[in-house]
Amino acid sequence: MTARQEMLRAKAREIAPQLKTARDVAAKAAAEDRPMTGDERAIYDAAIAKAQPVLDALDAARNDDAIIAEARAFAGTVTSPGKAADRLSFKSMAPAIAAKMLGTTSGQKSLNLTGTALVPQSFVPDPVALGRPATGLLDILRTRQQDSPSFAYLRQVLRDNQAGVVAEHGLKPTTELGLERVEATLDVVAHVSDPQPRFWLQDVVELERFIDLELRTGLAVAVEQKVLSDIGSTSGTQVQAFSVSPLETLRRAATKLEVVGHQAVAAVLHPEDWAEIELALASSNAVERMGLPFDPVTRRVFGIVVASTVSQTPGTAHVIDSDAIELATDPQGVQVDWSENAGAETFARNEVVCRVEGRYQTSVLSPLGVVTCDLTSGA
Repeated sequence: MTARQEMLRAKAREIAPQLKTARDVAAKAAAEDRPMTGDERAIYDAAIAKAQPVLDALDAARNDDAIIAEARAFAGTVTSPGKAADRLSFKSMAPAIAAKMLGTTSGQKSLNLTGTALVPQSFVPDPVALGRPATGLLDILRTRQQDSPSFAYLRQVLRDNQAGVVAEHGLKPTTELGLERVEATLDVVAHVSDPQPRFWLQDVVELERFIDLELRTGLAVAVEQKVLSDIGSTSGTQVQAFSVSPLETLRRAATKLEVVGHQAVAAVLHPEDWAEIELALASSNAVERMGLPFDPVTRRVFGIVVASTVSQTPGTAHVIDSDAIELATDPQGVQVDWSENAGAETFARNEVVCRVEGRYQTSVLSPLGVVTCDLTSGA
């Protein structure tokens, strides 16, 4: 271990208390399904601010391979310089929509329900790194805001490291970076509610929040489905056949990533497949489970974060490096529209329809950083 690595390890030990504080605060809010309070946010931000320089240094140490550094630097000149964020969240929309759509102030209800609200995307600063369990695929994807609906990025389809000892006056070997330019556009992901009686929304305040939650959750699922579909249609990703058990299959997939210079950060599984793995671990005797790198609280196996989502196909898993995929979106965020003129008769029937939509695209930066796993033996 180098002196620099020793120094970083010592620094990591120093910031452990700050990370625990931030993790505990965020976990409490998540467990209660609410945003952090002002005091909690202040504690969280202060802890992260103190730990961030060390976290950045550790991340740089993990990713200081010259080839990837050059590829990323080049990609930065092509990709839109929009705001890059860590993770996308759909959890903070309801209060803003309620205020703008229902116009509730001091207990008064507004009759002007029809209109539009632009709700900014909510980004969280990396809950996975803080040891919180991932609640879905969006928790593990890095996100980049694109200023234009059309953009370009660079994809690395090959790793061919030829670096080696060269004799004096000898010809230096050439390493292929394997870069290709990909043109992309943001796709609209949207859906609408069935018509709701106007006075229901005015008389039952919680109904608006219920509709918001249902449509917001559905939008998140649709975005996840799009990401998995885009991964499936991308050539050059790796494949891991079933090997003995789903757990061993995931571990072998992680090895495939390591062999090509990636790190297995997350695995995306259907809830039924993850349940089978957990039940298998729980039914093993103590000797068999002794020393197994499995953490049911943070939902990790072999140090890999498990994202359980119904968007995944049962019997299939994806093991990925978080640097291999980005979710592109626009700065406008989620658009929420309420209308009494959604159909020929909604106005006459005194009904209101809600529409929730956003624009997204999957950027597969490195297909080699994704392994598609078959979790079934076929027997």
